[in-house]
Amino acid sequence: MKTSEKKIICITGLDGTGKNTLIENLKPLLPPFYLANIWDLLEGDFKERPFTSKREVDGYLCNLTSNSRLLFLAHALKFSIDKALQSSDNIIVVNGYFYKYFASELALNASENLVEALIQNFVKPNLVIELLLSPQVAAERKKRFSRYECGLSKDANANQFIDFQQKASPFWNNFLHTNWHKISTEGSEKESKDLAVNILTTTGFISQNPQNISI
Repeated sequence: MKTSEKKIICITGLDGTGKNTLIENLKPLLPPFYLANIWDLLEGDFKERPFTSKREVDGYLCNLTSNSRLLFLAHALKFSIDKALQSSDNIIVVNGYFYKYFASELALNASENLVEALIQNFVKPNLVIELLLSPQVAAERKKRFSRYECGLSKDANANQFIDFQQKASPFWNNFLHTNWHKISTEGSEKESKDLAVNILTTTGFISQNPQNISI
């Protein structure tokens, strides 16, 4: 299938907003799809991977300079979306995508010009669903915190997480919000799923029979 014929759905949002949970809850309602995320490079079947765990990546990121970290994340993201586009799947669901990571990097003083240049190299989704949840509630729900999502703080805790997520939030306005929808995940998992299904249905990505997705 040609790249132009694939349908790309992006589930994104700040750290802790419930992206993984929503994607899992949508799986039974969609036909088989290719799930792309920044960890594909880490989890791929490579004999010479430089990292063996997400914890190692977290430590590495915290030792890079702003723009070098941005480029490292961009290369991992580009790998994941390129592999997805090369797959035989009609549907691609992207977890987070460049929106999440570039917003964080802008909050960490990455170059806006470099971010804008990098964005031009990424295929634009047909639909973006941004999950909204206050950092305070997200912190209460999380079981552990990485240094990266706490603004590179050596002491990764709830307070550092909340402070950095609040700092990153305004940078989401830097992105072009084409085919963009927002839903709150403050409520139950079912409520979030129902809101997402409604968007997917009303925009024509899922038919009235949710077992079939329109392509």
